[in-house]
Amino acid sequence: MEFGFLSVIPSILAIVLALATKNVFLALFASLLVGNFMLSGYSLIGMLEGTKNMIVGVFSSSSSTSIIILLTLGGMFYLIEKADGLKGFTALMIKKRSVVKSRVGAELFTWLIGVLVFIDGTLSVMITGSISRPLTKAFGISPEKTAWIVHSTATPMSILIPIAAYGPYIASFIEAQGIENPTAQMVQGIGFNFYCILAVIGVAAIILLRKDFGPMKQVEAAYLSSATGSVSNDDADEVDGDPAKAKFLLIPMILMIVVTIAYIFYSGGGSLMGGDAETGLIFGIMAGSIYTIIAMTVAKMGSLMDNIGIFITGCGNMMDIVTVMVFAYALSDLLGGLGTAGYLSAALVKLISPAIFTAVAFLFTCLISFSTGSSAGTIAIMMPILLPMAMALNVHIPMIVGAIAGGAVFGDHTSPISDTTIMSCSSTDCDVVSHVKTQLPYSLCFAGAALVLYLILGFVL
Repeated sequence: MEFGFLSVIPSILAIVLALATKNVFLALFASLLVGNFMLSGYSLIGMLEGTKNMIVGVFSSSSSTSIIILLTLGGMFYLIEKADGLKGFTALMIKKRSVVKSRVGAELFTWLIGVLVFIDGTLSVMITGSISRPLTKAFGISPEKTAWIVHSTATPMSILIPIAAYGPYIASFIEAQGIENPTAQMVQGIGFNFYCILAVIGVAAIILLRKDFGPMKQVEAAYLSSATGSVSNDDADEVDGDPAKAKFLLIPMILMIVVTIAYIFYSGGGSLMGGDAETGLIFGIMAGSIYTIIAMTVAKMGSLMDNIGIFITGCGNMMDIVTVMVFAYALSDLLGGLGTAGYLSAALVKLISPAIFTAVAFLFTCLISFSTGSSAGTIAIMMPILLPMAMALNVHIPMIVGAIAGGAVFGDHTSPISDTTIMSCSSTDCDVVSHVKTQLPYSLCFAGAALVLYLILGFVL
């Protein structure tokens, strides 16, 4: 069936309900019901059957790998928390080594972690948020500010570094269009990914200049006024941790990263570009978890079975966010069935002009990624549509690749139904709707600047 404009209704409904009710679970479920009602030919029974099938289908697809990663990562970080690894790390940074001495220092440290942990966007936001949360809270920095820094560095960096998970993914779509040297085209496209570049640099600049604006400025002022001095009384216990226990955070993290990279290298036949990053992440997380369980047992922090139970409890603590992710992945499949992206992208045909093509492509990619909440899904949809059009119009290929990648991340940042939005909030203890509202003005500024650059370069290249 051809649904035309109706294909957009489920995504609009999800976004509107999420903002209105502040309940992402309800918003996603309602949009699934409405979308399946349409797909079933407006049958109530078909609606229920279709919704069930799509939810079950998530667990038989590659999306289930992300769910496993999230569950096990929750288990590992709960172990680290119970071992006082986060408190120890905070104390090490603030008190003993004086690495972080101020609010600006805590924000820049969070930014640096987001920049350095670039293997995968999903993993990066969880790691960066979990490590930085006690540090930023100790200096009276709001969860909204922390979530913004985490989200606006971790996700863009995973798409700006060619050896990260997104690199081979993007290159595969370029190769599928018969374009020569797809890896080189992907690497060159990084320099044209203006949205992500501006997001990473912009976060650092705003931190250094101390120029918050919009809802973020109000939230920060209110949050800081509730703290006494530079350190919040509510989080004094986190600052008073034992620096020696920082090893319960640092060693598992290092072990996880080393094992992950080693497996990617191994599975890629000696190349990081073609390795299996998702399996590597699972192996890395399990290696860090096993070490922490053994280390806690040796340190007499409970028996072996007690510590295994902590890991399992940590996995269980992620069920709320996992449920939301399952619904989000199911919604992505639903929108594919309705042809939402195809309908939206068809409008590009009416605006074909080589000079403005890249700018228009970026704008429409932003719209589709915002509607679907999926950067990877948007790339998969838009690359096969836009690359052939770009070749036909003789548009600069690396620039269109950068525009698609940047536009995909824009929606990843601004949509309340995005998986990294949900995980950024989970790791920083921030409300999803509040995060979207405070981050949106910054994202719109970066996107606006990127759009202007694409318009200028469209007449030059």
